[in-house]
Amino acid sequence: MMAYFIQVVAFQLLFLLSYDLFLKKETFFNWNRVYLIFSSLISFLLPFIKIESFQNVVPQEYIILLPEIMLTPEKAVATIEPTWNWFLIIGFSISSLLFIYKVVQLVKLRFKGRFVKHENYTMIIIPESTIAFSIFRYVFLGNDIHEEKLEDILSHELVHIREKHSLDLLYFELLRILCWFNPLVYIYQKRISEVHEYIADAIIVKGKNKSDYYEKLLAEVFQTQQFSFTNQFFKHSLIKKRIIMLTKQKSRQILKLKYLVLIPLLVVALIYTSCDEAIFSDTENTTAQTVTLDKKAAKEKITRLYERVNEINRTLKSDEVLTREAYEEQAEIMTEVAGLVDEDGTLAKTYETQSYEEYVDVRKKRIAEAENTNKRNKPNKKAEVASKEDSDETYSFKEVDKLPIYPGCETLGSQEEIKKCLTENIQKHVLHNFNMKMVEESKLKGKQKIQSRFIIDKNGKVQVAEVKAPNTALKNETERVIKSLPMFKPAQKDGKSVGVKYGLPITFKVQE
Repeated sequence: MMAYFIQVVAFQLLFLLSYDLFLKKETFFNWNRVYLIFSSLISFLLPFIKIESFQNVVPQEYIILLPEIMLTPEKAVATIEPTWNWFLIIGFSISSLLFIYKVVQLVKLRFKGRFVKHENYTMIIIPESTIAFSIFRYVFLGNDIHEEKLEDILSHELVHIREKHSLDLLYFELLRILCWFNPLVYIYQKRISEVHEYIADAIIVKGKNKSDYYEKLLAEVFQTQQFSFTNQFFKHSLIKKRIIMLTKQKSRQILKLKYLVLIPLLVVALIYTSCDEAIFSDTENTTAQTVTLDKKAAKEKITRLYERVNEINRTLKSDEVLTREAYEEQAEIMTEVAGLVDEDGTLAKTYETQSYEEYVDVRKKRIAEAENTNKRNKPNKKAEVASKEDSDETYSFKEVDKLPIYPGCETLGSQEEIKKCLTENIQKHVLHNFNMKMVEESKLKGKQKIQSRFIIDKNGKVQVAEVKAPNTALKNETERVIKSLPMFKPAQKDGKSVGVKYGLPITFKVQE
């Protein structure tokens, strides 16, 4: 959600800067009105628009990003509900109350005055006042305004009514409520108010003496009732700008070409929205496996359970198979972890395990494959260098015909099933093998992240490409766990084995 709003603000800033630089000083007021409304609205839609062909406009390094894994050491705390949503709700509530207050004040003012109905509008005469503004089909005029000024003021406000300017202001008022935290919405509303006044002034002075009109603007300072969604005849900050525009020579028609600036802006925005996730464009939507710890006893119990799992796997050599007793103990532990319940009564993800016989078969296959690979890779150093160079050539997940296959997932049919199987097994591998004590002993506080990238090369071997961790110990532990992944069946492209890059984020949160 936050990322979406950041994109919206960025696009609106881009459009507003272009407006102020190229269009604001031109006398194409109706065009400016359309530009402001369209650009503010399209900013909310652009983040959802993804054009696949634009993803090839700029070169990308495609990485399949696996779901984030949450580690849960003894000092870890349950995931805290994001406070961002509460800020939005509180801000929305306050903005709504302020809007309701304005509406109530406007209604009070409406019933305070005397109604004079006309064919296309209703005039409301307010006693002992010099206010002058309009909203929808209502024109509010103070009873103390001199008779000779009423004609120009009324003509001006009737333009606002005829052009339906109140709809524009109401639209931006609603944006102020929904996006109260976005300062650009307020700037948009200010810009559209200026354009409304320019449009009304331009229509009124047709066939009249401009000098007489703006002299009347300066002749008297009127009261203003502060309603941000009304069209006010006199707003002190606008008088100077209105006079400047009245005296400004009309822009040449050829300058309308300036509005073509919107095309490159939209293209840049669409390229960004189409490519912003390209680096990790095959991100899994699967929820990362995580163990939720909400009570001290549960935390301690889970820590002990994981310590036992680590002990079982730590004693296992690369060419050995767990005994039936050890394997069944491990399965019982993981089932117990999965059955723990958090505060809300939500069950953790069920741990799915193989039978011992299936485990032995898969394990033996992995050992055999590892031995065969070692024999193939054992030759001289030149062969090793050549192999490394070959493994450096990796492909996008979109370019390969078949993705790598995790041992035991070979029987699955579709690529989507194979991908899901690989993801879940890598998650389990990390959760089972990551040494939780490394996190506890790190003395880190708060939420910490480990970003890692690895390659499943053309031989199916896992190579660590990069690990970014808070300290060296965690970096080394992450590298160790990734390197301990089994041999995969490599990806295929044009009938040949190729390498594919993966990204694996790991998160843990430690209480101070």
